[in-house]
Amino acid sequence: MEQSWYVNDHLKNINLLTGDVEDSLLGFYISGDEAFLTPLQAAKENLSAEFLALEKLINGNPTQQKHLILLRTLFDKRIEKFEDRVVHFKRSRLKEVVEIVKRREGMQIMDEVRQLEITMEKDEVVQLTARRNQLYGEFDRTILFGAIINGFAVLILVVFYRMIYQHFSKQRVVEEALKQANENLEAMVSRRTAKLSVLTRHLLRVSEIEKAKLARELHDEMGSSLTAIGMDVMIVSDRLKDIQPDLASQLCRAKQALQETVEMKRRIIEDLRPSMLDNLGLVASIRSHCEKVIHVPDLEYEEDIPDEIKNINSEWAIALFRIVQEALNNVIKYAKATHVKISLKRTLSGLWLQILDDGIGIQADAMDKPKSHGLLGMRERVLLLGGEFAIKRGVANRGTAIEVLLPFSD
Repeated sequence: MEQSWYVNDHLKNINLLTGDVEDSLLGFYISGDEAFLTPLQAAKENLSAEFLALEKLINGNPTQQKHLILLRTLFDKRIEKFEDRVVHFKRSRLKEVVEIVKRREGMQIMDEVRQLEITMEKDEVVQLTARRNQLYGEFDRTILFGAIINGFAVLILVVFYRMIYQHFSKQRVVEEALKQANENLEAMVSRRTAKLSVLTRHLLRVSEIEKAKLARELHDEMGSSLTAIGMDVMIVSDRLKDIQPDLASQLCRAKQALQETVEMKRRIIEDLRPSMLDNLGLVASIRSHCEKVIHVPDLEYEEDIPDEIKNINSEWAIALFRIVQEALNNVIKYAKATHVKISLKRTLSGLWLQILDDGIGIQADAMDKPKSHGLLGMRERVLLLGGEFAIKRGVANRGTAIEVLLPFSD
């Protein structure tokens, strides 16, 4: 469409240039002023530019190119006629010029020009119509092709959606099955854990009972036997001292070994069931045990235990004492600490115990390790009494803090 418009515009411009030349010649004939000849000179240059533009526009169209060659020939003839008239007028042949004008010479050329321009315009219209039809045909084919592609795309999307839906449906079924299996497994683990906790607490209770029983038997039966043996050895040693000094000396060595055995028996009994715990109470037992075991170089001990904490339940007392034992053992063996503090306080909610050190600390998953029997034993003792047990980092994220809270019963 733009090409047709441009072709028509250039044809109109050529006609306008020719009309301007005719009007300027009439002015020149009337006035004799050569200034009116300026459009004639300009028309030569402008017509060349217009024909050159038309030649570019109709390039590739042989019919229009033939018309253009013929049209340029006619306009060249027309310009030559104009120039001849000017020459005749300048030679004072005004009558000849008037006769030429009266005869309307050159009008035949203009008629041929107009006819040729009309033909070129019609050809442009025909070509425009053909191009429009071609465009609409291509547009219709494009629409059809696009509709087919869209149909295939919709079909592919539907198939893809069904595949995804089926995949997610299967995945959902699998996830539900896994979730159910996990729930069943968690429930089973919880039941087994609960049973193991009950069993552990029962074993702890039985262990304390058996330790107490064994301590009593060692103290009552073995103690009396060892005492009797010691008395007999001492009597025999006194009688043989003058008669057979060598035998007396051997009996003295045997008596010394017997005393060491008695001392070992006493230590075993204290480990099984501290007699001080039953006689003097928990506070004195903790202090005595700390003074006995904390003899590591560069390890300071501090206790914050008020003397007024008395009349503690025996089960609570033995549980707290065992926790202090195990915690101090871990501090001495593994913590590499320089300071350990034991605090025991009576709060509004219960009895609170803390063992705090400044060592290397404890790992977050220490309770889950298979060899953490001591920590598990401490926790089970507390849970057996309905209390709360916690292991965390110490002050300023350094060291380890073991905290126990045994609540008072309502």
